[in-house]
Amino acid sequence: MLFVVSILFYPALGFGLYRFILYQKTVRKREVKKIIVDDKGVHYERNDGTIDHILYQDLEKYNLADEYDVDLSPRNKIYVLKVKHNDSVTNVDFDGVDAGYSSYIVNLKALRRKYIQGIVYFRSDLRINPSVYTTYNINPVDFTFDKKEYWTAFAKTLAVMILLCSILGCIMLGLVKWLSKDHVYLH
Repeated sequence: MLFVVSILFYPALGFGLYRFILYQKTVRKREVKKIIVDDKGVHYERNDGTIDHILYQDLEKYNLADEYDVDLSPRNKIYVLKVKHNDSVTNVDFDGVDAGYSSYIVNLKALRRKYIQGIVYFRSDLRINPSVYTTYNINPVDFTFDKKEYWTAFAKTLAVMILLCSILGCIMLGLVKWLSKDHVYLH
């Protein structure tokens, strides 16, 4: 029986490792070394030397009346900007995290603000979903980081977490006291 399992398991393990290594190689080629936002758009400098652009002039309007031109798209528990770029929907990613997550972009919020500000200034014909401003805590008037809104949301989340942990702690304490009682009944 062990022989049959090993005949099936080890080739499957080898194939899985082979696919994982191929995936890591393709991901490493797409790693972003540097992100630049200027008056032309956003530029991604990759580790292999190529530079990708999402320029303001290449952004397009949606033909639907109920669709915003700049919106949010969920990805891996965060939201990224979604725009129509060269006849396709493109996610504008400012994370630039490499495959091993060994680096982090420090000025992430500033890059987002500057890109959204560039869309407003250079492409005023595009409609931006108001949830973009609230999600990224950007003041739509002067494009500054809205600290009050950010810390209010943080305080609300912290209060809920403290409340839930307190309730869970009381339940656990009650269970410990109930289980620690002697339940020996003498007849």
